[in-house]
Amino acid sequence: MKKNLSLETYILRGIVLFSVLFLTQCKKAELAVFPKIDQVRISGMPANVKMTSLAANGIISTSFYLENALPSGYVKDGSTDYTSFVQAAVNKYSNIVFPGFPILINTTGIRITSNKTISFLPGSEIRLKGSSVTNYNMLHIYSATNVTLYNPVIVGDRNSHIGTTGEFGMGIAIRGSSNITIYSPKVSYCWGDGIYIGQTQNLTICKNIVIKDAYLYKNRRDGISIIGVDGLLLDNIYAGYTDGTKPWCGINFEPDNASCELKNIRVNNPRTEYNGANGIQIIPFHMLEGGDKTADITIVNHVDLASVRYAVKMYCNPPVGSPGKLYANFNFVNPTWHKALTDNPLKLSTTQTNIKTNVSSPEIMITNGTILSYNEAYTLLMKQSISANISVTNVIDPKYTTPDSIPDTPEITNAPIFAVNCGGSTFTSFTTGIIYQTDKNYSGGSIYKSTNEIAGTLDDELYRSERFGNFNYNIPLANGTYEITFKFAEIYQKASNNRIFDVIAEGSDIISNLDIYALAGPNKAYDLIKTVDVIDGALNINFRTDIDNAKISAFYIYKK
Repeated sequence: MKKNLSLETYILRGIVLFSVLFLTQCKKAELAVFPKIDQVRISGMPANVKMTSLAANGIISTSFYLENALPSGYVKDGSTDYTSFVQAAVNKYSNIVFPGFPILINTTGIRITSNKTISFLPGSEIRLKGSSVTNYNMLHIYSATNVTLYNPVIVGDRNSHIGTTGEFGMGIAIRGSSNITIYSPKVSYCWGDGIYIGQTQNLTICKNIVIKDAYLYKNRRDGISIIGVDGLLLDNIYAGYTDGTKPWCGINFEPDNASCELKNIRVNNPRTEYNGANGIQIIPFHMLEGGDKTADITIVNHVDLASVRYAVKMYCNPPVGSPGKLYANFNFVNPTWHKALTDNPLKLSTTQTNIKTNVSSPEIMITNGTILSYNEAYTLLMKQSISANISVTNVIDPKYTTPDSIPDTPEITNAPIFAVNCGGSTFTSFTTGIIYQTDKNYSGGSIYKSTNEIAGTLDDELYRSERFGNFNYNIPLANGTYEITFKFAEIYQKASNNRIFDVIAEGSDIISNLDIYALAGPNKAYDLIKTVDVIDGALNINFRTDIDNAKISAFYIYKK
């Protein structure tokens, strides 16, 4: 049986973070989606911004709001290049807050220097202008110290890139920097890597890097590449659907010269899936070009699903005559490796006798859906690793289960009091952590589901189902004022004026003549926020058809 450990998020620097993110490219006449919070006003803060605890998102009383640096008449739809204005503000201020709408930049990127705290409000997005440039860094932390990013959302130009060659378009690049912490980055559609951790031109490596709650999706080269680092914590990282140009890995440790290091590295709760090659790859042999090296990587609770070649590949066969030897410990604790398409989840190939690979309590599922017994798993792993020094046990080392080594599980703060996936099943948002329950509390209507990719969100699945027709929801609530976030996407109609409808709450029209296609186009997330007073112990929401069918994909409710 699988041993489930409670190895969750490390709490570093006394900060417990779970800021609500929401990625959107929608046109909005309403407020953007912000976390539910205390009403705190700060000088210079745009009037429509709500905030949570200041310590939770990096915003302080002297934060500079980037909107104040944009030119008069600035747009909020990510269609105008504001690179120079953003860079000027980042250069001038030490604590910057990005607004809750997309900002377009070009391949010059934004350079971040030392002693910076940058926060991104829900709805923020840094979007790259399409070009033929194959080498860029959208956010570039270069030779810097003491930088913290909160909730950056980065969207590269993979879908608008001009040309087919190149592989070094990076979403967030960290080079030769130290004491860097990034909370909840969402990086997708980059021409190269979602996140890159490497060296400066003088080969200075990174030190003391922390990346928590990362979501890296559909990047073209790697989800994250680690070239050289001494001190790295990756905590709760998702890296999936990487494809387009080799090496096609979710997490790739790939030192490329003798100055690189792979030291003091821990990866907690990584999930890799459907990557074009390997879930995790470790190829350290270039480090040995100048002499002996040591390395240590511990990976806890790795889950890989159906990466094409291997869940994990380690390759260290330096050229004949290479002067160095590698003294390394690579530990895989409690891995869950399912359906690697080769039916071989782990591939170890090395001529180095001082590399020790330890696998404890593995769960392996082969492509026919069979979960192997421990003896079967042991035989398979040993067979795939004949040339390597590997140990496979069914017991987890106690040092990974002592109280000091088990981080606390963060609680979701300010969770909505009701959230439902209309026409669908239970779904946890990648971007907010909100748990949407299976459709309930409804009367009437029918269900429709799509497989379309949904633009403007990382939560495609949430928008692929809907309840449509004339129907209502009745939700028991204490009397008071509530904020409802409605989630729509036009996944059926092909033109405007084909679907128009109203939403009535507590007897009053709160949304009238809504034409989703006219406002957002097809297959694109579109959200509206409305405030409603409940005076009879229940919130009643009616969806009324004007043309074709009213519809809703999901909604959630906060008490104000």
